[in-house]
Parts: sequence; C-alpha cells; structure tokens
Amino acid sequence: MWTRPIAVALAVLALSLVVPAGRPPDKSQAQPTGPVIRLVYRALQPGEPIVVFLETDGTAKSASVTFLGRTVDLRPAPGGRSVFAFMGIDLQAKPGAHTMTVKVRKAGGSIETVRKELVVSEKEFPFTKLQLKREYVTPPASALERIKREAELVALAASVVTPEWLGDGPFVLPHDAPSWSNFGQRRLNNNVLESVHSGLDIRAPFGEKIRAANAGTVVLASDLYLGGKTVIVDHGLGVFS
Repeated sequence: MWTRPIAVALAVLALSLVVPAGRPPDKSQAQPTGPVIRLVYRALQPGEPIVVFLETDGTAKSASVTFLGRTVDLRPAPGGRSVFAFMGIDLQAKPGAHTMTVKVRKAGGSIETVRKELVVSEKEFPFTKLQLKREYVTPPASALERIKREAELVALAASVVTPEWLGDGPFVLPHDAPSWSNFGQRRLNNNVLESVHSGLDIRAPFGEKIRAANAGTVVLASDLYLGGKTVIVDHGLGVFS
C-alpha cells in the first residue's frame, strides 16, 4: 500500500531531527562560499530514506531537491539554521550512480545549482509464500467497487503534502512488541507474486493500545477491505505513518 519507506526510517529520522542541522563556523578553517548540502541516511539502498539539509548564507528565497525523478521543496528545519527535506529511495530503484540536484533561488532571482552523485547499492529482499482464501486473492465482484473507492481514498489522503514539519522530536515505534524484519518482502499469494510488503509488522497483543509514531494530523481512520483497520498520520513534508 505504501510508496514511501516510512517504517524503517524511524531511526534515521530521529537522529537527523534531534542533531542540530548546523554548527557554528570554525573560523580557523576556510568556509564554503556557496550552499552546503548535508545528507543523513542509514544506507544508500532501495527502501531507505535520505534527509537533505541545506545550509545557505541567508540570501536564499527558496530551494528544492530532485532525486530519482522526484522533486520536493526544502522547508525550515527545527532550530531554524537550515532548510531540509525528506527523500526516499524507491524499492524499485536501480543500483548505480544517480544525481541529486539542489536548486537554490536567490532573492534577486538568480538560481544556484548544486549536484551530488550518490551511488545506490543493490539490496536483496526476502520473499514468502502465503496461502489465502480465494476471496482475498480474487475478491468477489461485489467488493470491487469498495476496494477501488478505498484505494482512491488512501491515495488522496497521502497525496496532500503539508508544507510544514508537524513532528515533535524523535519518531517512536507504535508498540514495544517484537517486530518482523519483513519490509520489502515479496509476497507470493497462492504462488502468484501479488505484492511487495512496504511496511513493518509488529506482533502486538490483541486489544493493546498503540502510539502515534510522532505528532501530526490524522488524515484517514477507516476499516478497509484489504488493509483492515487503518490510521494514517500526516507528519508534514510528505511523511506519513
């Protein structure tokens, strides 16, 4: 269901947002004259997040970053000393060298471009075979309209990007129960490749309360035909859990 690798990003996001985005300049060393890009990531592999920080001299009016065909605007980071954005390496991303481009628009109208070459390494994901009831592999005709409507609802909920960061401090897992390392798992349903698991399963006891991963706005709370009971929280800047 998810197109962004949010579940496995928690540790990286927590680190990047509690560590100050900038440091006081060291006057003993020559300082860069243009925009400075700082990247925070766990690994450059499919399914991994990247946090892009940009430090400027204060003359930037706006900035954007483009990577793997996706462009997002950079917004003020906590602490206010830089701007930042979240990028994700898609599960289907091909390994090899890819260029990240940051464009900084100055107050006078000029545009300064900074490029970084990032090498995405290959990653193998496990696969599992599931034997499901026929109605869940091939839903009955009576459920098709509901499934289509719910898919559109989920897509709409995750399509609106809040231009401010709504999170407060580090991310947390929704429950302390053990989790399965099954993110990115290829699922063979009745011997047919039906899906790629883009979440993280946590084996919590039935009826236990769960936490929101971070502060944000609930944009969907519904009992979905395929997804079950689903709550989507918008944390801002295109990050959802």
